[in-house]
Order: sequence, then C-alpha cells, then structure tokens
Amino acid sequence: MWQQRAGGGGLLPARADFQVEDFAPWMGRIFIARIEQNPFALRFTLWGTILTQWWGIDYTNKTLGEHSIEPASWREEVAYFREMTERPFIGIASGYLSQHGRRHTKVLAVDLPMGETSEVTHVLCAHIRIEHDESVVDILADCPLVPFTPTPRP
Repeated sequence: MWQQRAGGGGLLPARADFQVEDFAPWMGRIFIARIEQNPFALRFTLWGTILTQWWGIDYTNKTLGEHSIEPASWREEVAYFREMTERPFIGIASGYLSQHGRRHTKVLAVDLPMGETSEVTHVLCAHIRIEHDESVVDILADCPLVPFTPTPRP
C-alpha cells in the first residue's frame, strides 16, 4: 500500500494519501509521528490503544522516549529516524519494551516515511507482538534486510 501511494522517482506518499480505513487491520497497533527540527524529535500525533497497553503509557503528543526509564538511552533510535529523514528508507525494528518496565513484551515494527515530495515530514509505524524466541529474520524470512548503521557525523 505504501509503495502504491508513493509517487515514484524518490517521492514519498503524504499523510493525506492515506485514509483511516486503510489501516483497519492494524487499528490500535500503529503510531503516526511528526518530525520536528531544532532540536530533532519525533512527536507522536497518533498512538494506538493497543500500543498504550503494551508500553503502559499513551505517547500521544509526546516525543520519542520522553517517558522511558532512561530517555537519554534513545540516541540510537533518534539517529535511526534522523537518517530516515535524510535518505528515506523503510525501516524494520524489533525489541523488548524494557525501557518502559515491560521487558516481558517483545514487538516488531515496520516504519514507513511519509512526506511532501522527497522530504520526510511524518513516520507511520505498524507493530505486532512477537514471541521472545522470535526474531525479525524468523518473521520476515523472505524480506531482504540491511542492518542499520548510522552515518558518522562530524
């Protein structure tokens, strides 16, 4: 669906290219975050009700990691989203929610950049809960994966 809404040639689908009904099977398990600059941050404009149950907090209108046990530990994830805005890519992430006191919960997420032309202004992310012994490779066996390595910054 994301690729169908993208304009091709490096263009991204815009938030307005999607209707709520498009996400019916994912309701409660998605977030939409607006990209803020100076300082860089993700501000969640939509945080699903099931995500609230899993994380133990509603992140609507809050920034990434704002209510985690150690907000400063989110540097790598912030770098991941910053790089997504600089050279857009579809991201896949997986991990435990231990930063929210939920180390018993493991999720897998697909992060989709959205924007105007080629500028990323929002990220839509869909989640599933996975078993402790499952990995991204187990779930997405046929998906070519490239590990994220942040570009060194001066």
